[in-house]
Amino acid sequence: MINKQAKERLFSVILALLLLAVMLVGGRCISFAFADTPQFTSALTDLQKDSNFNVADYPDNANDYSIQVIQIAESTDKKLLIYTYQPSQKSTYIVATEINMSLSESVDGTQLYGLTLLSSDGVFCKYIVNDITVSDEAKRYYNITSIYRAWIKGIDNKPDNDNTVNNVAFNVGKCYIAETENGKITYSYEEKQTIEIIDPFAGFIEYFNGYKFCSWSHCHSHFVAFSTDLRIDILREADVDFYTQKFYKHYSMTSGVWTSKDNPVNQKLTVKGSEKASNEADGFLGKVYEWERIQSVAEFIRTEDIKSDMIKHLDGKQWVLRFYETPYVEKSTGISSSDSWTELSNVTVLRLKFVTNGRLYNLGAVSDKVTGSDTPINNNTDETASFLEWLSRVTGIPEEVWVLIFVAIALAILLPILSLIFPVVGQVLSICLKVLLKAVVWLLKGLWWLICLPFKGIAALVGKIREHKGDNVE
Repeated sequence: MINKQAKERLFSVILALLLLAVMLVGGRCISFAFADTPQFTSALTDLQKDSNFNVADYPDNANDYSIQVIQIAESTDKKLLIYTYQPSQKSTYIVATEINMSLSESVDGTQLYGLTLLSSDGVFCKYIVNDITVSDEAKRYYNITSIYRAWIKGIDNKPDNDNTVNNVAFNVGKCYIAETENGKITYSYEEKQTIEIIDPFAGFIEYFNGYKFCSWSHCHSHFVAFSTDLRIDILREADVDFYTQKFYKHYSMTSGVWTSKDNPVNQKLTVKGSEKASNEADGFLGKVYEWERIQSVAEFIRTEDIKSDMIKHLDGKQWVLRFYETPYVEKSTGISSSDSWTELSNVTVLRLKFVTNGRLYNLGAVSDKVTGSDTPINNNTDETASFLEWLSRVTGIPEEVWVLIFVAIALAILLPILSLIFPVVGQVLSICLKVLLKAVVWLLKGLWWLICLPFKGIAALVGKIREHKGDNVE
């Protein structure tokens, strides 16, 4: 018989081994292994290869229109397959459209991949992930943040702003790992924290860029505003995915009006809080505006002249990503005219990097796809710069100097006339003009000195280097 002390030692050893196993697994959930999975078998047939799979765990529910990712597999022809549980599928036929996924343990580089439905079997569906070829690495990561489907009228909530919801996103938050050893593939996954984008609102601010020969243009500063289910103290980065499409409108006295458009182009970019942007304002009287790429909603409202009926759509939101700029150009020759502009659609946030309580987070974002209105949300769409402001920006000469120059020119024109009519006044103005001209000359000399100062410093430094080389040669 084993005495009490020996039992305690044995129990301690077993407990230590269990703790070690938990540490090695690291919270990982072990799943089943697919053996030689072809593309065109049914979803249920593939899932039933796992002895632990139980159909009863996935009941039919006509009122649940969600999509849940329950497994992945790599097909025999090196394609990635996704298996979903769609509770209402028997009564409401739903097709997933895309997944937000990175091919590493982190969400850096996460992007949207299209899905093609291969099999719908009861509440189970099987999809192939477009544009993915399984790598030859021994360990492969499929870090899935979310899965999308089209917005359904009568089922999904309609936004109470002027936006359109194109697609609805559902949380996945799993990093699947496929490992090949001795020709056999096993699958496991780790739960991953995600952040939910709540009630996104897309739109644009319009700024006047100025007049050019027979044309004038505006800058459209596109943004998406939102709140999140997690607190964010400092928002550092965000990945945004969207589509751009260019439109053209032409008018001719002989041909009438006609329109055309380019094909939509998918774009994905990273917005950083350290970056700023501005409009070009490269035309006559164009006014310069500058803004931060990432702003709080409070700052956005404070610094922009937003229409009163648009401010309500920003209430309760926390952050604004000002992620893209496009031109709106109007040209006219009198007998014909043309407009060109770019519209954005299907805006979604894929990733957020942020700081909360001093800790840095980098999480995949679960965000619906939305399209904003085709009208700007601000009042000051045609605000122009003053002539002096524009002249100062073009020439680099301060406005105050230009004021003195124009006053001097006016005095120079009026002085001969006033001298004839009012000799004393003419003499006084003559003295004022001489003083004014001297002041302008000194100001211009000062500006020239400031402009030349860096170059003089460089020249002096080069001279010292040459002297130092000459001393070494001697």
